Amino acid sequence: MKSYMLTALFSVIATSAMASSYQSQTDVNYGWVDIGNVDINAWQAKQRFYLAPVSTDGAVPLAEAAFMQRQSSLAATFTRGTVEANGKDAHNNAWSVGGEYMDRSHNYYASLDMEFINNSKAYEATTKLGYFVQNDWLVTADIYHTKDDSGRTALEYGASTKKLLDLNTGDFMAINAGFRNHDDSTLTTYEVGADYYFGKNLSVGVGYQWVSAGVFQSDNDGFEVRSNWFVIPNLALNASIGRVFLDDINYKETAYQIGASYRF
Repeated sequence: MKSYMLTALFSVIATSAMASSYQSQTDVNYGWVDIGNVDINAWQAKQRFYLAPVSTDGAVPLAEAAFMQRQSSLAATFTRGTVEANGKDAHNNAWSVGGEYMDRSHNYYASLDMEFINNSKAYEATTKLGYFVQNDWLVTADIYHTKDDSGRTALEYGASTKKLLDLNTGDFMAINAGFRNHDDSTLTTYEVGADYYFGKNLSVGVGYQWVSAGVFQSDNDGFEVRSNWFVIPNLALNASIGRVFLDDINYKETAYQIGASYRF
C-alpha cells in the first residue's frame, strides 16, 4: 500500500512538472525575528486561483508569467503569528482575501485586498486602479482604507509601478517602486526594489523601504535581499534576509524568511 501511494505521488508531481500551464498556486512561508529577549515568528499559507490557465511556455521568467499574460485571479491568505517572551507564548491569526483584474484589450488594471486580525476590530482594505502603459509596465493609483482597534478609520493614498525589462540576453529585470502617505502624520513610506532573473528559473533581488517627512530624510528604514528558484516549472523555493532600522527606539534587527510555492 505504501509503495502504491509513493508511486502515485511521484506520478502526480512528474505530470505537473511536464505541464505547460497552471491555474492555481499554493505558497507556504515561515518568517522569524528576535527583538531583544522577544522571539517573533509566523507561518503563512496563501492560495491563488487564476480565472484562466497561465502558460509557462516562452522565454518570460516563470515568476512573471501571470503578470505578462494579464491573468486575473482570486486569492486568500492565512497567517499564524507567535510572540515568545519571558517563557510565555501569545498567538494570533490574520486573514486576507482579494483579487486582481487585468484587462488585455484596454490595458486596465484593478485589485482589492482585505486584511483582518482575529479578536480585533482592525482591518485594512487596499484598492489599486491602474493602467498598462506598455505590455510589461504597470502604473497604479493606490487607496488604503484602515480601521484601528479603537474604531478610528482613515483614508491614505499612494501610487506604485512595476516594469519588467527584457535585457535581450535571455535575462530579465523587474523594477518596482511606490509610496504611501500616512493620514495621521506628515510621514510618507517609500519603497523601491529590483529582481534580476537569470533566465526563467532563478532570480535574485533587493528591496529598500523608508519612512520620511521628506523623500531623502529617512527616519526609519529597512532593506532585504531575496531569491526565488523554480527547481522544476511548478515548484519554487524562496528565501530572504531583511534588516530593519527604527531610529526612534534604537531598534536594529535582522528578519529571516523561507518558503515554497507549488503550481498546478
